[in-house]
Amino acid sequence: MCSSSVLFPIAEILNDPNRNWSGNNPANEEDILMIAQSCATQLSDEYFELLRFSNGGAGDLALPPRWFVLFSVNEVLERMCDDFYHKEFPNFFFFGSNGGMEQIAFDMQKEKPYPIVMIDPIAGSDSAVEIASNINQFVEAIGIEYSD
Repeated sequence: MCSSSVLFPIAEILNDPNRNWSGNNPANEEDILMIAQSCATQLSDEYFELLRFSNGGAGDLALPPRWFVLFSVNEVLERMCDDFYHKEFPNFFFFGSNGGMEQIAFDMQKEKPYPIVMIDPIAGSDSAVEIASNINQFVEAIGIEYSD
Protein backbone atom coordinates (compact mmCIF):
# COMPACT_ATOMS: atom_id res chain seq x y z
CA MET A 1 0.00 0.00 0.00
CA CYS A 2 2.85 2.38 0.75
CA SER A 3 4.99 3.04 -2.29
CA SER A 4 7.29 5.76 -1.00
CA SER A 5 9.74 5.66 1.86
CA VAL A 6 9.22 9.32 2.78
CA LEU A 7 5.64 10.41 3.28
CA PHE A 8 4.19 13.84 3.72
CA PRO A 9 4.56 14.72 7.47
CA ILE A 10 0.87 14.53 8.41
CA ALA A 11 1.41 13.86 12.11
CA GLU A 12 3.91 16.71 12.37
CA ILE A 13 1.51 19.11 10.66
CA LEU A 14 -1.61 18.16 12.61
CA ASN A 15 0.19 17.97 15.97
CA ASP A 16 1.11 21.66 15.65
CA PRO A 17 -0.42 23.32 18.74
CA ASN A 18 -1.43 26.33 16.64
CA ARG A 19 -3.89 24.21 14.67
CA ASN A 20 -7.50 23.72 15.69
CA TRP A 21 -7.79 19.97 15.12
CA SER A 22 -9.39 17.44 17.43
CA GLY A 23 -8.47 13.96 16.28
CA ASN A 24 -9.43 10.48 17.38
CA ASN A 25 -7.22 7.50 18.08
CA PRO A 26 -5.47 6.08 15.00
CA ALA A 27 -7.20 3.57 12.74
CA ASN A 28 -5.84 0.06 12.93
CA GLU A 29 -4.04 -1.51 9.99
CA GLU A 30 -6.74 -4.15 9.41
CA ASP A 31 -9.38 -1.45 8.94
CA ILE A 32 -7.13 0.58 6.64
CA LEU A 33 -6.48 -2.55 4.59
CA MET A 34 -10.25 -3.06 4.25
CA ILE A 35 -10.56 0.35 2.60
CA ALA A 36 -7.54 -0.23 0.38
CA GLN A 37 -8.87 -3.58 -0.79
CA SER A 38 -12.45 -2.33 -1.25
CA CYS A 39 -11.52 0.63 -3.41
CA ALA A 40 -11.33 -0.04 -7.14
CA THR A 41 -8.61 2.58 -7.56
CA GLN A 42 -5.44 2.94 -5.52
CA LEU A 43 -5.74 5.83 -3.07
CA SER A 44 -2.82 7.98 -2.01
CA ASP A 45 -0.53 6.77 0.76
CA GLU A 46 -1.05 10.13 2.47
CA TYR A 47 -4.75 9.43 2.92
CA PHE A 48 -3.90 6.20 4.73
CA GLU A 49 -1.34 8.08 6.83
CA LEU A 50 -4.09 10.52 7.79
CA LEU A 51 -6.15 7.56 9.07
CA ARG A 52 -3.12 6.17 10.89
CA PHE A 53 -2.89 9.53 12.62
CA SER A 54 -6.60 9.96 13.35
CA ASN A 55 -9.56 7.67 12.70
CA GLY A 56 -11.98 10.55 12.39
CA GLY A 57 -11.78 14.01 13.87
CA ALA A 58 -12.80 17.60 13.25
CA GLY A 59 -11.39 21.09 13.00
CA ASP A 60 -10.97 24.28 11.06
CA LEU A 61 -10.20 24.16 7.36
CA ALA A 62 -8.50 27.01 5.51
CA LEU A 63 -10.47 26.01 2.39
CA PRO A 64 -14.16 25.93 1.59
CA PRO A 65 -16.26 24.60 3.31
CA ARG A 66 -14.28 26.06 6.30
CA TRP A 67 -14.78 23.09 8.66
CA PHE A 68 -13.61 19.52 8.15
CA VAL A 69 -14.90 16.33 9.70
CA LEU A 70 -12.69 13.37 8.81
CA PHE A 71 -14.77 10.23 8.40
CA SER A 72 -13.74 7.24 10.46
CA VAL A 73 -12.93 4.00 8.66
CA ASN A 74 -16.43 2.73 9.46
CA GLU A 75 -18.06 5.83 7.97
CA VAL A 76 -15.95 5.49 4.81
CA LEU A 77 -16.87 1.82 4.46
CA GLU A 78 -20.57 2.65 4.96
CA ARG A 79 -20.46 5.12 2.07
CA MET A 80 -18.54 2.67 -0.10
CA CYS A 81 -21.34 0.14 0.40
CA ASP A 82 -24.21 2.63 0.16
CA ASP A 83 -26.23 2.16 -3.06
CA PHE A 84 -26.91 5.90 -3.37
CA TYR A 85 -23.22 6.88 -3.25
CA HIS A 86 -22.19 3.93 -5.39
CA LYS A 87 -24.75 4.75 -8.10
CA GLU A 88 -24.72 8.57 -8.02
CA PHE A 89 -21.00 9.13 -7.36
CA PRO A 90 -19.03 6.27 -8.93
CA ASN A 91 -15.99 8.49 -9.59
CA PHE A 92 -15.66 9.96 -6.12
CA PHE A 93 -14.20 8.60 -2.90
CA PHE A 94 -15.80 10.33 0.09
CA PHE A 95 -13.63 10.75 3.18
CA GLY A 96 -15.12 13.69 5.07
CA SER A 97 -17.65 16.47 5.33
CA ASN A 98 -18.19 19.86 6.86
CA GLY A 99 -20.44 18.31 9.51
CA GLY A 100 -23.44 19.34 7.42
CA MET A 101 -24.42 18.70 3.83
CA GLU A 102 -21.11 19.32 2.07
CA GLN A 103 -19.05 16.17 1.53
CA ILE A 104 -15.30 16.02 0.86
CA ALA A 105 -14.01 13.52 -1.70
CA PHE A 106 -11.21 12.52 -4.01
CA ASP A 107 -12.23 13.25 -7.61
CA MET A 108 -11.17 9.99 -9.24
CA GLN A 109 -12.28 11.15 -12.70
CA LYS A 110 -9.06 13.15 -12.85
CA GLU A 111 -5.49 11.95 -13.05
CA LYS A 112 -3.39 11.23 -9.97
CA PRO A 113 -2.74 12.82 -7.67
CA TYR A 114 -6.49 13.07 -7.33
CA PRO A 115 -7.82 16.54 -6.57
CA ILE A 116 -9.98 17.06 -3.49
CA VAL A 117 -13.50 18.33 -4.10
CA MET A 118 -16.45 19.57 -2.09
CA ILE A 119 -19.80 18.10 -3.16
CA ASP A 120 -23.42 18.64 -2.20
CA PRO A 121 -24.84 15.08 -2.41
CA ILE A 122 -28.37 16.37 -2.96
CA ALA A 123 -27.28 18.49 -5.94
CA GLY A 124 -25.29 15.60 -7.41
CA SER A 125 -21.86 15.16 -8.93
CA ASP A 126 -22.21 18.33 -11.04
CA SER A 127 -21.92 20.30 -7.78
CA ALA A 128 -18.31 19.12 -7.25
CA VAL A 129 -15.92 22.04 -6.77
CA GLU A 130 -12.18 21.48 -6.53
CA ILE A 131 -10.83 22.86 -3.25
CA ALA A 132 -7.30 21.37 -3.29
CA SER A 133 -5.15 19.98 -6.06
CA ASN A 134 -4.13 16.95 -3.97
CA ILE A 135 -4.32 15.44 -0.49
CA ASN A 136 -1.08 17.12 0.66
CA GLN A 137 -2.41 20.58 -0.14
CA PHE A 138 -5.64 19.66 1.64
CA VAL A 139 -3.86 18.40 4.78
CA GLU A 140 -1.86 21.63 4.98
CA ALA A 141 -5.20 23.48 5.33
CA ILE A 142 -6.56 21.29 8.17
CA GLY A 143 -6.72 23.03 11.52
CA ILE A 144 -6.23 26.52 10.11
CA GLU A 145 -9.05 29.05 10.26
CA TYR A 146 -10.46 30.08 6.90
CA SER A 147 -9.89 33.67 5.79
CA ASP A 148 -11.18 35.40 2.67
